[in-house]
Amino acid sequence: MVVIHAISEHDLVSLRESVRGWPEGSTGTVVSDYGDAVLVEFSDSRGKTLDLVQVPVSKLEPVEP
Repeated sequence: MVVIHAISEHDLVSLRESVRGWPEGSTGTVVSDYGDAVLVEFSDSRGKTLDLVQVPVSKLEPVEP
């Protein structure tokens, strides 16, 4: 049985494919939910925001903590 986790705000996510210069596998945090797409914040190891990218949900997968 496969359980699908709905992606929502504050979730850590990983890109399934390259988006706007961010390579597949890049991880970020969902900061806004627009239904079929979400705004993902990519940050450095100190938490400084590097980029905010609107990404279709179909191009994301949740990252387990």
